[in-house]
Amino acid sequence: MKILFISLPKNISEPVPLPPVFKSPPITHLWLSAVVLRGGHSASILDALSLNLNKEKIFEFIRQEKPDIIGFTVFTNAFHDVMYMSKYIKENFPNIRIAVGGYHVNSVPSDFFWDCIDFIFVGETEFSLLELMNRLESGDSSKDGILGLIYKNNEDQWISNPPSGYRMDFDNMPILPYEMILDNGYTTWWTVINPKRHKYMATVTGKGCPMQCSFCDISKTEGLRYRSMSAERVIEEISYMNKKLGITHVEFRDPYFTVDQKRVEQIAQGILDKGIRIEWGCSSTISKIKDPSYLSLLYDSGCRFIFFGVESGNPEILKREKKVSREQVFEVVKMVQDAGIQAHCSFIFGLEGETEETMKQTIDMALKLNPYTASFSIAVPYPGTQIYDSYKAKGYIKTSDWKLYGGEDPVFETEAVTKEMLKSFLEKAHKKFYFRPSYMWKRLAAVRSLYELKYYVSIAVKMLFDVVSYKR
Repeated sequence: MKILFISLPKNISEPVPLPPVFKSPPITHLWLSAVVLRGGHSASILDALSLNLNKEKIFEFIRQEKPDIIGFTVFTNAFHDVMYMSKYIKENFPNIRIAVGGYHVNSVPSDFFWDCIDFIFVGETEFSLLELMNRLESGDSSKDGILGLIYKNNEDQWISNPPSGYRMDFDNMPILPYEMILDNGYTTWWTVINPKRHKYMATVTGKGCPMQCSFCDISKTEGLRYRSMSAERVIEEISYMNKKLGITHVEFRDPYFTVDQKRVEQIAQGILDKGIRIEWGCSSTISKIKDPSYLSLLYDSGCRFIFFGVESGNPEILKREKKVSREQVFEVVKMVQDAGIQAHCSFIFGLEGETEETMKQTIDMALKLNPYTASFSIAVPYPGTQIYDSYKAKGYIKTSDWKLYGGEDPVFETEAVTKEMLKSFLEKAHKKFYFRPSYMWKRLAAVRSLYELKYYVSIAVKMLFDVVSYKR
């Protein structure tokens, strides 16, 4: 049996879809492909988002591949694109089954009760999808016992099976088939690479997050416990990436990569011992970085960035969301940058309790903190998050049109902040941070090539006329 996973461009219904600022690999599709391939089935990935393919090009690929199933991973703001495409796929290829999973599916599975959808997966999907494919290939039409599957019975009624549990044995995961998407020209958000000499890839070595930030649904979807591969298994993965595939830049997309300092130290030491030559980076919470010698080891192994979700310069909001103080943030960011590692910090406008004064505090903190880069965004109350439940109960949310939940424009207002105020602060934050003479001079002084200079100029131009998202 053959499955095709598709990542769709934004506004796929338009004649020319919007190209992404950065081309980022679809790691979920690699995880799913790895499991079904090991199970004896065929899998392919069409990253139409990164390749910026229109509907006609996607249909051409489907005709060539002739899959039995097409799978979509659905984020909230992509809901309309996925349903638009699913409808037209079903009209043109009626025998192809369509399956959906992902964050929005986990939060609002009933949104997908459409005739064009055949299978809805909630929870962790890998082995449930494999079981479904095994049964379909054998001619077994029963769906009983496939955990996390929602399907239509013979009376065209939607039936929900019990949810799947969280897998614990990540070391049993096959090496991800990066070669399926290696030639898609992926680009990093954290450094400039020349595709003629470098290859970038992202990966995931664990799932789950105990942080429970009000704006994030990872803990609801993946659980409150961080479950991960052992250090030895991670080394096996990145050794394959580097020595077999020539990948030179790796981003660990785990939501809580640094939770176990001993594991991270073992990974860094393993990179050195195995002679793996990569530049890499990860996300971390402020509270998990405490030791300069630890950072020194990470740097020696090739760590060149750590992404921190700071989110607010207001002490109360910061403490509530990230469980740290402003002083801790300043101390850790300085420690990281003193170690030669880039600190990238994100900030969000519009969290619970936000006022004009707290937003001023956030911009002021970003400027004083002076990380290598800062990303500013407007809070998006995704269904399934604490902020969604709170804002909906208070009547703050002004629309349930999911295509507007991309972060470009606010979908809520509170008594203290209007939509116009949020947009104004977003624009002000980007310009104040990135168009400081000292910052621009520092970045220009570090330019290593004409290729890099052209890249920075192109980003600056985009920032003047639009809001750039630095990490998606």
